[in-house]
Amino acid sequence: KTEMTRLMLLLFRSGTDLQKRIIGGRQCERQYHVRLRGVAADRSWNLCGGSLISNRWILTAAHCLKPGRTMFANVRVTPGSPAQEVRITAEPVIYVDKDNNNNDRSHDIMLLQLPSPTNIKPIGLPDYCVKVHIFAAYKLFSSSSSSSSSSSSSLEPDKSPALHCADIDVVDCEDLKRTLQQNFQQVYRVKEYQHWFCGQTPGIDICYGDSGGGAVYGDKIYGVISFLGDPDYVCRKASAFMDLCNPEYTAWISKTIT
Repeated sequence: KTEMTRLMLLLFRSGTDLQKRIIGGRQCERQYHVRLRGVAADRSWNLCGGSLISNRWILTAAHCLKPGRTMFANVRVTPGSPAQEVRITAEPVIYVDKDNNNNDRSHDIMLLQLPSPTNIKPIGLPDYCVKVHIFAAYKLFSSSSSSSSSSSSSLEPDKSPALHCADIDVVDCEDLKRTLQQNFQQVYRVKEYQHWFCGQTPGIDICYGDSGGGAVYGDKIYGVISFLGDPDYVCRKASAFMDLCNPEYTAWISKTIT
């Protein structure tokens, strides 16, 4: 029970990344964390985070892939080297299963393959998830690239040139599920069949652009940032993270990257 008391969420942003911040964070360094940028033909772009889980594969959220946009990854080739932005040329791989009518259902989890390997030590996949999910009060350690001390402000832009981290408690998802059912029924219909867990701590939250970052404990990744509990205000509702302790996800990841 005491072995798994803290996880770490990984997110990233640059100084020009206006719609991205972690609320209540502190500066940190995680070389396996990757900044992702989706660029459209008109040169507009969206930003996300990701995690290197091998020397060529990045794990992130599927909704980071926008139609008609080209994905770029900001990664280090070797430890201590400057980060370089490289174009993702391989087809992104999204987890898909079937509903009761045999229709495809996409989940908010995606793998991107780099065009060449890096020498950065990757984060590993979980190996003893049962202990983690028996106890619902362990910690998440979240990292993003900007920080704010406000727990009640709306999700306005903030800037920081550095990666930031913050602790967040894992909580029961029932309140968030009720909120989605009552106020965001279309979102709930998409999310209800997916596998995710929730995190919430006073004064701590994620923001737009932080999607795709990893929930990490030690040298293992346990979740991927998926969606905000309240799209208008920070810290009112728990946020949701794709659950990598789900055996369907871990089997799909292992099969894809090998």
